[in-house]
Amino acid sequence: MILYTMMPEEMIFPAENNENASPLMMNYNGVPVLAEMADGGSYRIVRILSTDPSHFLNPDCAPGTKISFV
Repeated sequence: MILYTMMPEEMIFPAENNENASPLMMNYNGVPVLAEMADGGSYRIVRILSTDPSHFLNPDCAPGTKISFV
């Protein structure tokens, strides 16, 4: 079976043993992103959900960046 989709594999076939790994939709500096909980109460950006090309060039909200709301 072949799935032609832009969705990551983790969202189509979620891991059953890890309940805390589900990404959350949130706005970070006005950019809609998917983020998952990381260590110490911070979040790690998984994906940018914006359609604005300038948001993808912003290094502050690049996938893999750790963010916190302290």
